Amino acid sequence: MDTKTLDSEIVEIHPKNGYLSAKELIAHRHSEFEPQSGGLKRTQNEGTAPELEELRRAQEQLRAQLSVPRIERLGGRALAIWNDEQKVAEVLRKDGKFENFGYSEQGRLYLEYYEAMFLLELGRLQLEYYGSVVSIEQAYVLLLGKLESEKYTNYLVYSALSRAGYIVVRHIPPEKTPEEVTSADCIWALLKETVGNEPVPDHIKTSPFYAVVEKRMEDIKELITSQKTEDSKITKESIDLEFDSRKRKANEKPIEEPPSKKEKLSIAGRSLVDQLKNEMSYSKLEEIFEKFDIIQLKSVDDTKEDTTELSSLKITFDLHLHNEGFKKSSPKPPTFNVIILPSQTSFPPHDEIAKIQNHHTAPLLVISVSESKQIQAFLYYIS
Repeated sequence: MDTKTLDSEIVEIHPKNGYLSAKELIAHRHSEFEPQSGGLKRTQNEGTAPELEELRRAQEQLRAQLSVPRIERLGGRALAIWNDEQKVAEVLRKDGKFENFGYSEQGRLYLEYYEAMFLLELGRLQLEYYGSVVSIEQAYVLLLGKLESEKYTNYLVYSALSRAGYIVVRHIPPEKTPEEVTSADCIWALLKETVGNEPVPDHIKTSPFYAVVEKRMEDIKELITSQKTEDSKITKESIDLEFDSRKRKANEKPIEEPPSKKEKLSIAGRSLVDQLKNEMSYSKLEEIFEKFDIIQLKSVDDTKEDTTELSSLKITFDLHLHNEGFKKSSPKPPTFNVIILPSQTSFPPHDEIAKIQNHHTAPLLVISVSESKQIQAFLYYIS
């Protein structure tokens, strides 16, 4: 019987067909490697002999873990291609259960970047990019980008929650009721319909603001296309900024010049601004300026309340439990709403959490990812 060496391990191969036996397949497919625990935190300085010895042992453990032979069933992987423009993975061939992953659009199944990366790590997906198979190392750069990016943080949270047994799906904000729709929502819906040919949702059409906003936008459109202005006098009048060039008579009695220029301009009748105010063009400009509708901006004190708005806090994922019978076609309310804090951001106070909780019924799970990629999560129940 012939033998073949696989990474310093002897595997028997049958001479007739060259395939492994069933016992050998099971042994190599479910091979496990238990790395040694790191122990307590090291306190030695960099470059010392104990630190170098610790790094050498860690590299040997990693090399031994990677050299363990593994057997995977290639037919058990789904096939997808990465769409660089839409930043999604289009699934060409499904294998296994995909009811908790991706979303359907026009009869096609698409995976989010974090879902594709997660299935790649599990060995359930073969991702191709311009005809080439993407490795896991390449997928980290292609799908997630930099380590400090928001995508990388979202994937760490998605992977940790999925491995913990939760069903993690992208959070889709619920549609507002006609009573909750504002005039700004109507304006954006009409702009999307005009520019992007997107139909106006029904809950916006039934809003009391919709008819008023639509009529106002039509009037503005007619005003722009017809090149009309509300005040025709302003367009007809020409602004003459030429100052009077007539020579002035010199004063009979010379004025004593002060020693400094500041004192010279402060004397009544000798200021340059006071002299310009006597010109005909200044009075004409002042008359036109009074016709303008001046709107006073908010002061610094007025904008203090706006800085407390939760612009950086948003719900990213929804968590569902497996035993609740989750169905993506008709999902139930989530068990938790997940908020992922931006990098180097402290946990929000109770007032900010309460503002978000007022618009959602599920408890909030606020998660922070540190620089060392450690995840901290706090669950908020606000009655």
